[in-house]
Amino acid sequence: MKIHFAGAFYKKIEESSFKIKFVDGTKECLLLHFYNPMVITLNGKQIETQPNACILYKPGTPQIFWCKGNEFENDYIRFLPEDMSFFNDFQIPFDEIFYVTDAEIIKREMMDITYFLTERWENHDHELLDRLCKVMSNLQVNRLYPTTKTKRESETRFRLSQLRKEVSKEPEKWTVDLMADHFFLTRSHFSVLYKKTFGVTPQSDIHFFVNEKALRLLNTTDLTIQDISQQCGYNECENFIRAFKKMNGISPHQYRKQKAE
Repeated sequence: MKIHFAGAFYKKIEESSFKIKFVDGTKECLLLHFYNPMVITLNGKQIETQPNACILYKPGTPQIFWCKGNEFENDYIRFLPEDMSFFNDFQIPFDEIFYVTDAEIIKREMMDITYFLTERWENHDHELLDRLCKVMSNLQVNRLYPTTKTKRESETRFRLSQLRKEVSKEPEKWTVDLMADHFFLTRSHFSVLYKKTFGVTPQSDIHFFVNEKALRLLNTTDLTIQDISQQCGYNECENFIRAFKKMNGISPHQYRKQKAE
């Protein structure tokens, strides 16, 4: 996956009066590791942190923070994946303060990323992606959970995200019952959990991913509508056409014709 890096700095030091205030956030994600206690404003509330606090801002989230009567020292990376699904592989929350058990691991990777971004004699895209994945993985492994419930909920969300990723690859092979079986839950219990996590029902997600596959095949192949319907898991082409029209407002034939014009 391609990642756009907008900047990084290892062990950046500022005066104690230094303050960041981007009320509209930034167009990239911002990952921060603070060495010292900070004051961070989230959802209009000021939160005083302990040393080694971290936060991952998503694009557009207000970024307001300053040091708590001490030297301002932090590591940061500003980056934007070409696909936000990059974050699905990691149990790192957006716009939420968390702490790590081993800050030294984070620092080493941050130092490498800073070096690769400033050393311009060679292309370091591969190394940058590798180090970013290591940072995210290390944060995931070393993240402290305030309560057992929080940890359990985070692990459940991670497992759901992994399952959702698998469904998106081959949606025609999945049903809600099969997804529920992976969690050893009833269909109804799983559906409630899934909607609470992602805001949509698992059945709606399956339909969405199937439709995405149909659009991709219509755009990139010369397969017949009949063949595409079969690859999308439909036994009857008429049912596929009906479902496609419901999702997109036009039939597969009309869609392909419009794209060809």
